[in-house]
Amino acid sequence: MSKVPEEAGYDLTKVIKEMRRFRDSRGWQKFHNPKNLAVSIAVEAAELMELFQWEDCEESFKKAAEQRQRVKEEIADVVLYVLSLVDVLQINLEEACLQKLALNEERYPVTKSYGKALKYTEFQK
Repeated sequence: MSKVPEEAGYDLTKVIKEMRRFRDSRGWQKFHNPKNLAVSIAVEAAELMELFQWEDCEESFKKAAEQRQRVKEEIADVVLYVLSLVDVLQINLEEACLQKLALNEERYPVTKSYGKALKYTEFQK
């Protein structure tokens, strides 16, 4: 499994500016409310999931390679709607993600969660 090099970094400023330009040039601001954007995220995520429906883990990697362009497009759709939602709600995405990771660090201590696919509430039992 390949990884994106850490030094690649992700500066989404250009993407957000282009996303706003695209939306605003079409007069779509009125449609970009929290409800519509949350629904759109779910719809696009479902389209991404559909690409892998009925595939086992190994087959899903093969399918991702075979349909790389479609996978990229569906991932981009999900990310663009997430960025639109955080933009409309004025949420600092980096801060929100780092806070959530810190919370997950507490909820999933390595000693209890290593190699296990359990929800943190299961550790309390």
